[in-house]
Amino acid sequence: MLRFGILLCWLLTSSVIFSPYAKPVFGVMVSIGPNSQVVSFVCYLDNGRVLTKKRIVDGETFVKIVSGYWPSIYNPKRIDYFKENNIDCALLTDSITRETFVGCVPMDSLWKIRFSTYPFKHNVERGWSNKYHKPSPGQEQYLYQRYGVKHIDGDYFLDTSFWLLMNDVMDTNWIDNYRAIQ
Repeated sequence: MLRFGILLCWLLTSSVIFSPYAKPVFGVMVSIGPNSQVVSFVCYLDNGRVLTKKRIVDGETFVKIVSGYWPSIYNPKRIDYFKENNIDCALLTDSITRETFVGCVPMDSLWKIRFSTYPFKHNVERGWSNKYHKPSPGQEQYLYQRYGVKHIDGDYFLDTSFWLLMNDVMDTNWIDNYRAIQ
């Protein structure tokens, strides 16, 4: 009986119970990760108290989950959150090969908030950072004030900050203002 009581208390107070009312939370970290990816995407469930069920995914998997293309615990109703947040991201199909691929300009631009040049070869595009591999101190302060990201190396742009960032990186006025911050 004591074991049953302890188990019941643990189940009621822990975050391991999947709640049908859990809200999906999506995000991105702009930092070179363990697989030499420039950005890392993350999915969480917000049970009202804490973020649970963390899953770090690549860009293609992220788009499939967030667009509702794949069913998942993060999007069981298969809602297209990109459309809901007016972000032009989708899975596209090549008309000749019939292969699907990700078409998402905002995701392709996220690296620019951190780097002044692309950190690997074969990309000559310029980034928006005023320092080589990290935003300037003023840009870091701006990222904290606008998105709540204290440390670009370890914090995620999450939930509403993520969607705000995805919209901002497509706004030429925002880009010009961000570049001008010293």
